[in-house]
Parts: sequence; C-alpha cells; structure tokens
Amino acid sequence: MLQKIHALQKRLIKKTEEVKTKESEVKQKEKRIEQLKVVLARHPGPETADAIEMYKQNLDDKGKQMKAMQAELTTYNRQVGEYKYEIERLNLELQEIKVKYYKQKKREQLLKEANKTEPRVKYQMPAVPRFTGGGFSLAI
Repeated sequence: MLQKIHALQKRLIKKTEEVKTKESEVKQKEKRIEQLKVVLARHPGPETADAIEMYKQNLDDKGKQMKAMQAELTTYNRQVGEYKYEIERLNLELQEIKVKYYKQKKREQLLKEANKTEPRVKYQMPAVPRFTGGGFSLAI
C-alpha cells in the first residue's frame, strides 16, 4: 500500500507540474493574444480602406483634371504669344503706313507751296500819268 501511495504521490506531483506548465503556456498564449489585439487595433478597418480607395480615386480625378488644365494653359499661352506677335506686326505696319502718309503729305505740301511761290504776272500800269475826261490824274 505504501508503494501505491508513493506511486500516487509521484503521479500527483507529475500531474501538478504538468498543470503548472500548461498554465504558464496558457498565460503566454493569453499575453500573445493581447499583443495581437493591440496590433490589430492599430490596423485600419474596412471603413478606412474604403475611405482610402475613395481618396485615391479623387486624387486620380484631380490629377487628370490638372493635366487637362495644364494643356489648356499651354494652348492659351501659345495663343497669347501669337496675338502678341500679330500686334507687334500690325504696329510695325501701322508705323510704315504713317511714315508713307506723312511723306505723301509733305510732298503735297511742298507742291502746294511750289505752286504758290510761282511769280504771277501782274499787269503793270505805265509810268506815264493817265488822264481821263476831266483832267484828273488817275495815278495812284
């Protein structure tokens, strides 16, 4: 009977040690579970993933819109350059026409003055005094 008691005590001790090891394993697993819960809490949920997807789509749309606006801006800048060139060309043409106009006006004015300065032939009265009927002198 003593042997049986010793055998039971040994089995009891052995089972107690197994229980302690199992308990320590359970505690370690629980700690690991808590750590994983903390890590999962930090990760975004499905709502956040949906929001991120929406933001990506908005960003892509805005990028496309910005590229289109950049193309328009380039087109408008090119048109502005063409208009500036056209304005400068027209200003030069206007200056040339003004120069021609003023030269023509000067020529016409010189011709007018030349026509005015031509000596006119005037009838000159003879130096002899003229008399008419009553004997009065008409010399002025």
